[in-house]
This record gives sequence, C-alpha cells and structure tokens, in this order.
Amino acid sequence: MTKTEYPSQKKYRDNNPAVTFRMKRVDKERLDIIIKATGKTLSAYMTDFVLDNFDRDEELSELANMWDACKGWAFELEAKNKELEKRLKELKVEERFTVPCSVCGTPMNFSSNKSSWLTKVQPILKQAFSKWKHTTCKTK
Repeated sequence: MTKTEYPSQKKYRDNNPAVTFRMKRVDKERLDIIIKATGKTLSAYMTDFVLDNFDRDEELSELANMWDACKGWAFELEAKNKELEKRLKELKVEERFTVPCSVCGTPMNFSSNKSSWLTKVQPILKQAFSKWKHTTCKTK
C-alpha cells in the first residue's frame, strides 16, 4: 500500500528540495561544532553560504577560532585515549574475580592490586583450588 501525498506536501518538496552528501566522520564533527557556534541551523548556514551572505573577515576570524577549539578538542581526545590505553594494559595484567558473600549474597570483588592479595587472598585461593584439575588430565 503506497502512502498518498497531499498537494501541499508535493508543493513543499518541490519548493524545498533535499540536498544530501557524505563526509568523513571527523569533518562532520567539525562541521557540527561550527554550526553550533554560529547558532544557526545547518540549512540556514548552508543557505547563507550559497547566497554569499557572510561578512568574509568576521566569518574567517570565527572559523579560525573554531578551528583552534577543534584542535584543542582533538588533543583532549588523544590524551584521554592514551590514558584509557594505559588503564587497559593495567587491567590485562591485573588478576581479579568476584564471589558472592556467604551471608548476604552481594558480590565481593577481589583484585591483585589490593595490598592483601599476596598475603591473604592468593594463598586461600591456591588451597581452595588445589584439588581441581583439567577434565583431560589423569590423576597421579
């Protein structure tokens, strides 16, 4: 079943055609920052651009300021990314597990980064699992 289009809808679409294009994600994010800074909608900004309704000097200085803001934003993201990569490396070597409390049932989290790991937790774990074996291993 096809959707019927009212004459007013057809007239609107004829007078206001859609324009679409593809951009790289980084460029789109920069464009979003620029549009947000101008306080205009994307269509109003692009219409002004096409109709040449910009004060060139003012627009260039605004764009330069926004470009500097984008650079700062990119450096922030890069720093956060490095910090997350560092934390990920730490988590890869960290031994951790969770067990429910025998009284209340809420999870207890254990981590090798805690001071009691080597002296208290690890010896208890070794003793608790000392009789465990792979299903393919034969007993001695």
